[in-house]
Amino acid sequence: MVVYFFELVLVFLTFFIIFGRKSINMLNPTILYCIIWGTMIVLYVLPIFLNYPTIKFTNWLLIISTVLVFCLGSELAIVTFRNRKAGVSFSYDKKKLQSLMFLLLMIVFVAFVITVVKLGLPPLLGGSIVRSLYYVNFVEPFYLLIFPFWFGSVYLIKSKYHIYRNVFFITVSLIPVLMRGNKFPLIFLIGLIIFYLGINKKVKLKYLFLILFVVFGVFIFSSTFITKSSDEILKTQDVILGINLPSYLRSLADPIMYITNNLMNFSNFLNVHSPYSFGMEQISGLMHDLGLDFLVRNSVNANSMLWSSNLQFSWLTTGTYLKTFYLDFGYIGVIFGPLFYGYICGYFYMKVIKKQMDNSLTTIYISYLLFLSVLLSFFTNYFSENGLIYNLIAIFIIDFVTRRRSLDGSK
Repeated sequence: MVVYFFELVLVFLTFFIIFGRKSINMLNPTILYCIIWGTMIVLYVLPIFLNYPTIKFTNWLLIISTVLVFCLGSELAIVTFRNRKAGVSFSYDKKKLQSLMFLLLMIVFVAFVITVVKLGLPPLLGGSIVRSLYYVNFVEPFYLLIFPFWFGSVYLIKSKYHIYRNVFFITVSLIPVLMRGNKFPLIFLIGLIIFYLGINKKVKLKYLFLILFVVFGVFIFSSTFITKSSDEILKTQDVILGINLPSYLRSLADPIMYITNNLMNFSNFLNVHSPYSFGMEQISGLMHDLGLDFLVRNSVNANSMLWSSNLQFSWLTTGTYLKTFYLDFGYIGVIFGPLFYGYICGYFYMKVIKKQMDNSLTTIYISYLLFLSVLLSFFTNYFSENGLIYNLIAIFIIDFVTRRRSLDGSK
C-alpha cells in the first residue's frame, strides 16, 4: 500500500502541474518529464502484464526521487534565466536554406538506393535482412541526414516559406523510412512537429490526448504493417508476459510494453553490482562517430553483456535513460545525473521561449534534441546513440552558410 501511495502522490503532482496552469507549453521540460514518467509509472502499476515483477519499495523511492531531482534542476534553470535579456537575434536566407534542404533530400535518396543495391530489397518489400541490420556503415551517415532535412524543412514551414512544397518534400522523404521499417524516424518527425508548435504557442490540454493518440497510432501502425508481427509471435508474447487485455485492445499492448518494460529492466538491474564505467557509456555514441570507439569498446561491451544477462525477458532490452547514468556512476549518477540534465533542459527551454524563431538554427536544433531526449527518457539515453555528431555538424554548416544577419535583441 505504501508503494501505491507514493505512486498516487506522483500522479497527483503531475496533474497539479498540468491543471494548475491555465495553459501549458509542451516544451517545458518539467511538465513534459512529469507527463512521461507519470504515465510510465501508472501503466506499470496497472495489471496489464501479469508476469512483470513487483518493484521493491526502495527502488520505487529511488525512481520517484529521480523525477523530483530532474524537476528541481529544470525549475532552477527556468527561475535563474527567466529575467535575463534575450540577446542577439538571427535571420536566415530562406531561399538558400530551401536549396540546401533539397540537396539533403537527394543525398538521403542516393544513400537509400546504394543501401538497396548492397543489401537487396528493404524489409517492407520482403528483404531477408531484418530492419535493425539493414544499413551499410559508410553509407548510413548520409542516410541519417534525413534528420537535419526534416528539421530545416519544418523550420521553413514554421517560417511560412513555401509551405506546400516543403510538406511535399517531407512526404516524399517518408518513402525510404517506411521501406526500411524503422520506427524511430517517425517518432523524430512527430516530436519535431510538436516542438515547432510549442515554440510560440501554448497548448490546451485536449491536444495532449491527441498527441498521445498519434504516438500510440505510430507504434500500432509500425507493429502491424512495418514489423509484420505474426500471430504466433503475438500469442507467445501474450503467454510469456501474461498480457491482461481483451482481444479488441490487443493492439495497445505493444506501445504499452515499449513504455513499461524499461522501468522493469532498470529496477531489476539496481540489484546487480555493476563496475562503474565513469562516463564511457555516456560518450559511446560520440566515440563511435569520431572513429574512436576502440577507446570505450571493452567497457561498453562488458556493460552490454552484464545488462543482457540480467534481463527479465531477453527481447525487451531497454532501460530508460537512467541506465546509462547507473552504468557510469552507480547510484550517485542516478541522483545527480537527472539534476544536471534537468538544468540543461531548463536552460535551453528558456532560450527558445524568449527568442522563439529568432534563435540560431544551431540553438533551436540543440533545444529540439533535448526536447526529444526527454520524450525518449522513458526508453533510452538519446545522447549516447550513434549518429548525433554527423547531424550536428550538418546543422553547423547549414547555419553558417544560410545565416544572413544578426540583430541586437536587447530592448
